[in-house]
Amino acid sequence: MKKWTQLMNSVQWKLVVIYILLIFMAMQLVGVYFIRQLESVFVNDLRAQLKEQGDVLSLIVSPELEAESDNDRNRDKRLRTRLLQAAPNTSKYYTIVRLIDQNNWVIASNEPQEKIYKLPNNLPDEVNAKQPFAKVKDAEGNDFQVYVLKLRDERNRELGALYLETPLQPTYDRIYRISTILVKIAMVALVATGFLVIILARTITLPVKAITEQATAMASGDFDRQVAVKSEDEIGQLAIAFNDLAAHLRTAIKEKEEETEKLESVLANMSDGVIATDLQGKIIVKNIPAEKLLDRPIALGSSIEEVLSLSEPLKLPIKEPRQTFVEHSHPEAENQAVLKINFTPIKLKGDGLIGMVAVLEDVTEQEKLDRQRKDFVANVSHELRTPLTTIKSYIEALEDGAVEEPELATRFLKVARQEADRMTRLIQDLLQLSRLDAQKSKFYKKPLVLTEILEETMDRFRFQCQQKQISLTLYVHGSLPRVYADPDKLMQVLDNLVSNAIKYTPEGGSVAVVAKRKPDGMVEVGVADTGIGIPKQDLGRIFERFYRVDKARSRSLGGTGLGLAIAQEIVHAHEGEIAIDSVYQKGTVVTFTLPPVSRR
Repeated sequence: MKKWTQLMNSVQWKLVVIYILLIFMAMQLVGVYFIRQLESVFVNDLRAQLKEQGDVLSLIVSPELEAESDNDRNRDKRLRTRLLQAAPNTSKYYTIVRLIDQNNWVIASNEPQEKIYKLPNNLPDEVNAKQPFAKVKDAEGNDFQVYVLKLRDERNRELGALYLETPLQPTYDRIYRISTILVKIAMVALVATGFLVIILARTITLPVKAITEQATAMASGDFDRQVAVKSEDEIGQLAIAFNDLAAHLRTAIKEKEEETEKLESVLANMSDGVIATDLQGKIIVKNIPAEKLLDRPIALGSSIEEVLSLSEPLKLPIKEPRQTFVEHSHPEAENQAVLKINFTPIKLKGDGLIGMVAVLEDVTEQEKLDRQRKDFVANVSHELRTPLTTIKSYIEALEDGAVEEPELATRFLKVARQEADRMTRLIQDLLQLSRLDAQKSKFYKKPLVLTEILEETMDRFRFQCQQKQISLTLYVHGSLPRVYADPDKLMQVLDNLVSNAIKYTPEGGSVAVVAKRKPDGMVEVGVADTGIGIPKQDLGRIFERFYRVDKARSRSLGGTGLGLAIAQEIVHAHEGEIAIDSVYQKGTVVTFTLPPVSRR
C-alpha cells in the first residue's frame, strides 16, 4: 500500500495522468466538433438530395396540376403512379413524397396505402419560401428531414406543394459508424500516446529521481556518488550541475574537515588551555590542556563561571577583552598554581558578538621566576651592601685615628681586603652566571680521564681536610670510560661540591667522592659528607641563586650562595643532571652525571 501511495504521489505518475487527461480532453473536443461538422455535412448533403429530387418531381407533377381535368380521381391516380415511379418505396428507409394542393390536402403520395387527408399540422411553422427545410419527429420519436417545394405555374399561380420527408436514421447510422471508427482510432492513439507519455515522463523523472537519491546520499555525508548524464538537454545540464555541486561540496567539506582537524590539533597541542562559549556563557569548545590546568573534566554545555570558579561573576556578554588571575590548588603540587585567564569577545562580520573565548595560561613558573628575580636583586643588593658597609666602617675608623695605631690599622685593612675579595668573588660568580644564562660562556670540551681529574681535586683539598681532621676518600667503581667535558669547568664543579662538603662538615667527620658508571652509560660522580645536612623543606630550593639554609653561618664561612647554581648550569651545559639528597644533622650527598665519549 505504501509503495502504491508513493507511486501515486510521484511526479512521473502525475505527469502521465495530466498528459493523458489533456489528450483525452483534446480528443473529446475534437470528436464533438468533428461529429457536429460531420452531421452538418451529411444533413446538407441530404437536403441537397431532397431539393434535387423535389425539382425532378416538380417537373413530373406540375403538367398534371396545370392541366384541366373533369375527373380529379383519375388525375390523382396518375399522379400517384408518377410519384411511385419517380420515388419508389421499396427500401426500408425511403423518402415519403406527398403532393399537396392549395388547401394542404394530400392528393397523391408514394406511401404504401394511399390516403387523402389534409396536413394542416404537419407543416412546420418555420417552413417558408426562404427556409423550405425543417426537422420533425414522428409519434415514435424518429427524426425526419422535411423539404417543402411550392409549385407554381407560368403565371406564378400557386398550384400546390411537394412535401418530401426522409428519415434521418440512415444519416445517424453513418455518423455512428464513423464515430465508432473515430473512437477506436482515438483509443489506439490514446494508448500509444500514453505509452509515449510514460517514456517521456521517465526520461524526465528518472534523472530527477537519481538526483534526489544523490541529494539524500549527500545529506547522509556521501559525496562520492555521481548522477549519470544521459542527455545534453536541461535535465542533463541539471545532472552535470549537480555533479559539479557535489564535487565542490566534497572539496569544501574536505577542506573544512582538514581545517577542523588542524584546529583540533592546534587546540590539543597548545600549552595554554582554551575554552569558548556562546553569548549565554555555555561552553561550546574546550581542549585537553584546559582540563589539565583546571584538574577536572569540562562538559560541553556547562557554565563558564562554574568551571572557572571566578571570584567576581562575569557580566555576559563581554564586549571588551579583560584579564584576571585565579589561584588553583593541585593535590599533587606543594604550592598553589596561578592561572592567568584572558577573556576575548568573538565577533563575526555583520553578526556582532557570538560568544567569547577564554585562554588559560599557567603563570606559576613566571610568578616564581618573578619572585626569584626580586629575591635575586634583593640578595645581590644585600650581598654587596654588607661588605661595602663593613669596608666603609673600617675606613671611617681609620680616618678617625685608628691609622695611628699600627696593629689596629693592620687588622682593619685585613678585614677591608677580605670584604673586597668577597665582593670580587661575588661579582665574578654573577658574571659567570650571566654568561651561562646567555649561553655566551665558552666550553672547551674534550675527552677526559675522569680519574685523573678526581685525584687532582683530592690533592687540592687534602691539606685542608687534615687541618680539620676530616677524612677525605675517593672511591672509583670499576673501569670508567672517558668523559666528554671541559676540564676547567668540571674542576670548578668538583671544587665547589667538595669545598661545600668540607665547609659544612665538623671536625672528625668524613667526605667521600664516589665515581661509577650507570646502567644507561652515563658516568655518575657523587660527593658525600657527614656534615650538618639540609632540612627537607629546603631541598627543593637549594639550587636557587643566593639561597642559603643558614644565612648567617654561610656568610661567615665566605659563601656567596651562587656555587650550586653555577654547578647546576655547568652540568646542564654538559648534557648531564645534578641532584641533592640530605638528612638533617646526618649528612648530604650531591650527585651529577656526565656523558661518556662513546655517546658523542
